[in-house]
Amino acid sequence: FIDAILLGVGISTFVFVASFFRIGVVKFFATGLTIRSTIERNLNQANWLDQHGDLIQVLVLQTYLFFGNASSILNYVNTMFEEPDELEAKRLDFSPPPIPKILIIDMALITGMDTFTVDIFSEIKDLCSRSGCKLFLSGTSPRLRSILALGNIKPEGGERSKRRLRFFPDLDMALGKAEDLLTSESEELHEQESRSRQQFISSEKEGGFFHALRQIDQQHGEDFARDLRELHPHTIPIELEPGEELLTDDVNLERGLFFIESGTMKIERDASATLTRGDSVSKFSRSRSFNTLNRMHARIGTVGRQTAALKNDLHGMTTQTFRLARIGPGWVCGAIEAGSGLRNPGVHKAVSQCRLHHLPFSKIEELENENPVLILRLHKMLSLLMARRQEITIEQLATLHSIMSSPAHSKPLINRRAKLL
Repeated sequence: FIDAILLGVGISTFVFVASFFRIGVVKFFATGLTIRSTIERNLNQANWLDQHGDLIQVLVLQTYLFFGNASSILNYVNTMFEEPDELEAKRLDFSPPPIPKILIIDMALITGMDTFTVDIFSEIKDLCSRSGCKLFLSGTSPRLRSILALGNIKPEGGERSKRRLRFFPDLDMALGKAEDLLTSESEELHEQESRSRQQFISSEKEGGFFHALRQIDQQHGEDFARDLRELHPHTIPIELEPGEELLTDDVNLERGLFFIESGTMKIERDASATLTRGDSVSKFSRSRSFNTLNRMHARIGTVGRQTAALKNDLHGMTTQTFRLARIGPGWVCGAIEAGSGLRNPGVHKAVSQCRLHHLPFSKIEELENENPVLILRLHKMLSLLMARRQEITIEQLATLHSIMSSPAHSKPLINRRAKLL
């Protein structure tokens, strides 16, 4: 009888391991050529990333990682740094992708891991370090971080740009930082941007506003600058320091359009705020995530208490924002409010030192009577920018859908197939 029990346990363990191995741990894999962050790049940077985005490799992992399935991750990462032999290289009818400079591993769908997997990630870390590749881990929960720390996989100190291992809250943040690092290290891109600054340098009379308009034309392939230069006398240049917010209660600044001449702005928003509901609803949804329903009650205990707190709108609950986008020269803040009359719920914050040109809505109303053709051209430009933003949002949603609906790979990719992809 005991022998039968042991045999049953052994068979069940084998079936369990085999089933997990067949599921596959890689939910989605891509490069910087196929997916992008929500950061808006200028034309030179976008074109450069179109050619060199494969220097970024992305792996989205899933399920529980243990000794039976984690080794396939290391096998695949190894192929990223292998050079084909001469015979194999001659048979190829394409140029193999370059050795990556940045490897992003997203772990948002990982439910847990064992100590064997920690050793695997430690080997991946050492492999990337030896190959001159930076390792970015995104979507790691506090529980996963504590497990990874057992293998000395911890956030590094020192200058951020020189760290070989970094942690990010989500995949988009990791992608954005990877793109930033690549574009900042490209001498070719620096030369192109230097030539662009010389080509589109604004005249002393027109100031930076005309330069901001020319950058919109360059970014979107249009010719609005010539028709909108008459708006210059009605604009006010403003400077923002890193971390400073636009249109706060502390700053007495009329709402309006803000044409970005230089610098980078990020747009943040409450995770669940909508046009019909404020951010209070998010206090319940963000409060805590549970991995199990055991010993939970839908009407009493923690769930009931949080529901009551939501109705009473209790103060003191923390809020959480996420980044909608990061924009720079070639874009205008306030276009949604100008076009629809609805206040954009996003918070605009300077990432770097910014110079913007403020066109108040009151001036636009005055010009509607004095120069309606000029305002018509302005709204035409704003319509284009909003349509472009909508197009980019759809592309981001398509990427997210691809990640979530992608079937898991049941086997690790062989070297040749990995290079074909």
